[in-house]
Amino acid sequence: RATSVWSGVYTTQQADAGEKIYFARCSTCHGDELEGREQAPALGGPQFLDSWHGRDLRRLLDRILTMPLGDKPVTQAEAVELGAFLLRSYEMPSGSTPLPADRALLSAITFERAKP
Repeated sequence: RATSVWSGVYTTQQADAGEKIYFARCSTCHGDELEGREQAPALGGPQFLDSWHGRDLRRLLDRILTMPLGDKPVTQAEAVELGAFLLRSYEMPSGSTPLPADRALLSAITFERAKP
């Protein structure tokens, strides 16, 4: 059975670390408010929520791992922390269990745009 992102699948420590990484490495292209710029898509707002709704977090983390384009990509650990930051940016609750780096475990967590 899949777990929802609304069930506290990351820790605040991960989200805090992801926020630092985001502003150091991602905000230049994706914006300080996750609004996107030029060729970089918005990571905030209803369009992002709609496009990822129903997909598992493995796919989201795989996408994060392709960033930044033309530069040294983020590491698996950084991608997980960035994923936690994105979840927090949508006010999805944190929990006591860290977001896993394991792809099989990430496949069992479903991104949902609204709390079920």
